[in-house]
Amino acid sequence: MSGDSKIGPVGGVVRTAPVRKITGNADAATAAASHSAASAALPGAKLIRLASDLASQPPPVDAARVASLRAAIAEGTYTTDAKNIALAMLSYAQGRAD
Repeated sequence: MSGDSKIGPVGGVVRTAPVRKITGNADAATAAASHSAASAALPGAKLIRLASDLASQPPPVDAARVASLRAAIAEGTYTTDAKNIALAMLSYAQGRAD
């Protein structure tokens, strides 16, 4: 069953293209290889690879800033402004992150 229009597809499988049968001959294998090479050249595929590469990299960290904050906390000289923090939290929660 492919699903009821009232509840959507069954099993979470959604096809974006019709199913094609690939036979065991060499022409079909060549066509499949050229199709995957062509799909790799699509802008979407490039963006997915780029996003994957960026996600695998560690986040940028300002080591000097982290060290200065740790030192200030350890010395007890780090202060916070509760009013500004609360306003920033409210602004973020309301979707107006500045």
